[in-house]
Amino acid sequence: MAPSAQSTRDGKPASGNRQEFFQLLKKNATARDLKTIPADPDMKNIPPDIDSMLQLHSSTQLAVPRSKHTCITEKKFPFKPARKSDPLALWIGYFGDIPRWKKGQVVQFAAKAGGYPTPKHAIFAAYKLNMAAMEWNSLDIGVTFKWVTDIDDACFVLAYGGNQGDTLASAFFPNKKNLSTLFVYQLAFDERFSPYQHNYYLHELGHVLGLRHEFAFEEGGAVQFGPANEESVMNYNDYPPNIQESDIVSAKAFYNLKSPYEKLNIVDWYPDN
Repeated sequence: MAPSAQSTRDGKPASGNRQEFFQLLKKNATARDLKTIPADPDMKNIPPDIDSMLQLHSSTQLAVPRSKHTCITEKKFPFKPARKSDPLALWIGYFGDIPRWKKGQVVQFAAKAGGYPTPKHAIFAAYKLNMAAMEWNSLDIGVTFKWVTDIDDACFVLAYGGNQGDTLASAFFPNKKNLSTLFVYQLAFDERFSPYQHNYYLHELGHVLGLRHEFAFEEGGAVQFGPANEESVMNYNDYPPNIQESDIVSAKAFYNLKSPYEKLNIVDWYPDN
């Protein structure tokens, strides 16, 4: 396991005990609720029916009627005891600090098996997220993602969040939590969007790396880093979102940046996995 989360700003370990957290989680959640999709980071054991759906324009059978499966977890932590998820965050910084992971770290994730409309939805989403993780990993940004089976080994978990209107997914910034959540919502399984679900995860994993939206000046609490690009994966103009060369250059530079930047302290967290 990695060291406890720390900040390069003060070097003090974050509060909280990971072992105690998971003991409490397992005490309050059912085994069914804690069940995850078996990790397949190299994509070598994809079930044949899921493999066919992962192909572009081949996942229409996953469409979820708007009248069903709404608000299963919403924005609450997907296990008991419920906790709120983090807000979304190529700007950087979040109202006072610039959070990122310690360079060289591996951010591990698990994928919940339950809470989805069907088991196929859960497996499909897990593989789509892994496809996005593999793409980010191939770019050698300085931090990598790894799909794991056990919740205990994960920094974050992929979970279904029910109906959130026109929102496809939501993520979080690097932080000291024992377990964060990346939510995928009902609309992401609409036949118009499900073929591109991994593209939306490219965007969300950008947030997990610490990147803000390209239009973060409108949201506040951020400073610009790198050149603006309307087709950035962190924008909404390019559909579906794809990682641009400017994203690669800026993300690499971001993880080589020294603190402070624009009077904001950079906080390097060790992923708690």
